[in-house]
Amino acid sequence: MTLSVLIATMNPAKAERLRALADGVALTLVEPSSIATPPQVEEDAASHLGNAIHKAVAWSRARRAVALASDGGLAIPALGDDWSSLVTRRGTGGDVSDEEHAVRLLRRMRDLDGERRAAHWTEAVALAREGALLGAWEASGLRGHVADAYVPPPNGAGGFWVSGLWVSGVSSKRHWELSEADLAAEDDPWLTLAPLVRDLLGRLAG
Repeated sequence: MTLSVLIATMNPAKAERLRALADGVALTLVEPSSIATPPQVEEDAASHLGNAIHKAVAWSRARRAVALASDGGLAIPALGDDWSSLVTRRGTGGDVSDEEHAVRLLRRMRDLDGERRAAHWTEAVALAREGALLGAWEASGLRGHVADAYVPPPNGAGGFWVSGLWVSGVSSKRHWELSEADLAAEDDPWLTLAPLVRDLLGRLAG
């Protein structure tokens, strides 16, 4: 019987990244839209790893299935207690547009320049089956800075608004402009996590 894996997020950009983690594995991906009422998950852990675990466990229990979830964010050390990568989206307000999220962060950073605009990414992924954790991983990378203007992808950010703000410290490209080669060279956390996740998915798929 083919393994089915639920993509545990309603965020289109995150869903795309989670799907990519399963590339090359013989399984069936189940879209989050298949759940009439997605579970409400309290993202109150002290780390991205903890939040990813909470999500995977909750979604897998709700659907009685295998669920793949993630949690991640942009760390901006110079903002100190005024910013946490754990609430990258919620830290700039609730239900507002991608552009408004970006504008609010830029306003918060208006007095910072040079190295004080440094920023890097952390991502975590977790896999659970019917409420039981199967595996979880976390990685950091992609070091750069926050630009002084928002330039979103031509087709829209799809909820991943920071992709139009973060600029690589190596290539000076915005996140959405990076090629696969760029991402690999700059330690993209998703690429670091991919072989670990695929290994477990492959073993589960048998």
